[in-house]
Amino acid sequence: MIFLEDDAIILRPLELNDALGLYPGWLNNKETCVANGHHRMPYSRRDAEAYITSVSDLTDALVLAIVYKSSQQHVGNISLKDICYYSRSAELAILIGESKVRSNSVGYRASKLIIDHGFMQLNLHSINCKTFSNNKGMVGLAKKLGMKYVGCLRESSFKNGKYVNVEIFDLLKKEYLAGL
Repeated sequence: MIFLEDDAIILRPLELNDALGLYPGWLNNKETCVANGHHRMPYSRRDAEAYITSVSDLTDALVLAIVYKSSQQHVGNISLKDICYYSRSAELAILIGESKVRSNSVGYRASKLIIDHGFMQLNLHSINCKTFSNNKGMVGLAKKLGMKYVGCLRESSFKNGKYVNVEIFDLLKKEYLAGL
């Protein structure tokens, strides 16, 4: 099922069959997860199936697979999570699991689709993202999306034997609309 799309990618709900593909391995790959909160505990196909089942009925999160139209290859996941319908806010999270496509702007394309959906269909007022300060890819993506740096949670996460800062970026709907 296609939920959102552009000329190159599809965003669709995660399917149990995704757990049979490469997806569980992404979260076990030290290089893929070096600058995010994953790869702290082993992640199995069963874990992936449980996660997929758990997010399918959530009303405070929209979790989608990123799929190339041409090959139907599942290359990552993207979400708006912690959706608050009172404050009209949400957090953007993305993981491009297939390393060979990370520099192909697939993350930017997927993020633009889900941000547009968040502002135009869910009527959100703000979308934020949080990332480890050493996650240069996500910091660059946030800036490319027009997000503003709003602060740092100092040494708020523990990864690879040390505390790391978490950088916070956000985008307001009026800023998004002004950039269209």
